[in-house]
Amino acid sequence: MSSLINLKSAGNNSPTSLSYSGPLNFGLTLRRYQAYGEDAANRFDGVTFQKVFQFNGSLYLLSISEDNGKPALTVHPDRRKIEIQNIAESIARKILGLDFDLLGFYEMIKGDSILKSLTERFHGMRPTLSADLFEILITSITAQQINLQFAFTVRSRLIRRYGEMLNYHGEKYFAFPTPEKLSRARVQTLRNLQFTERKAEYIIDLSKRIRDGNLNLTNLQTASGEEIHETLTRSRGIGRWTVDWFLARGLGRGSAFPAGDLGVAKAVQHFYFNEEKQPEEKLRDFAKRWGEFTNLATHYLLAGYYIDK
Repeated sequence: MSSLINLKSAGNNSPTSLSYSGPLNFGLTLRRYQAYGEDAANRFDGVTFQKVFQFNGSLYLLSISEDNGKPALTVHPDRRKIEIQNIAESIARKILGLDFDLLGFYEMIKGDSILKSLTERFHGMRPTLSADLFEILITSITAQQINLQFAFTVRSRLIRRYGEMLNYHGEKYFAFPTPEKLSRARVQTLRNLQFTERKAEYIIDLSKRIRDGNLNLTNLQTASGEEIHETLTRSRGIGRWTVDWFLARGLGRGSAFPAGDLGVAKAVQHFYFNEEKQPEEKLRDFAKRWGEFTNLATHYLLAGYYIDK
């Protein structure tokens, strides 16, 4: 099964089509952007997803909504540049998880009654990936050891304080802050946004490392998991938990499994271990049965455990 996404610039009658295989449940896929409160850089009201991105010093607003059952994309302001369209397409693919092999996953888990039931219940749901690797690292740092509702709240404060603002039709939209901007932040300013002192230091230190060229996130896209772990954990505040989420929601690696995440552990233990707590390494060994579909399996188990709770 394949579908098409229409990419339309305002006033442009020649949409660009973006193909993908398998089903897509638009609402379920984007649900996380409204389930825990405001995400100031990734706005979803249940109908339209909106995100500001930058190109050559200019800001653009990408909007995604459904049109006759298919996602339709618009970019404002209309510049009709191929580079802008390419960026918009790349962001859309990540946000909607279009490169995940959903059909292959559904075929693989047919013998697993638990996952088979979940894939029927949440048919077409895809993991969303971060549009930017720096964003997923900061997102993970802000979410360490706190509940997601509070993580979304303080992260949105950070975005509104340090992100570039775009005014469109009287509405304010914010891009996710750049490493350059956050590298100049002060610890006390972040403390005033309700970050802990250590998290404030982690955010600033990581931003400085990227700004100064000591950490190149682009180079990690083709690196092995071991290389990524070794590279990222040189930065303060980044451990295995953050690296696992970077692999899962930043790079979309199929075998990624954040076994050290409390929510992931609870979901797996609920469905497969009768709620009994298991050591992290045992959970990692257990997840190997899903191979390159582990990321997808984790996504569906989390949905089954938390949605409607």
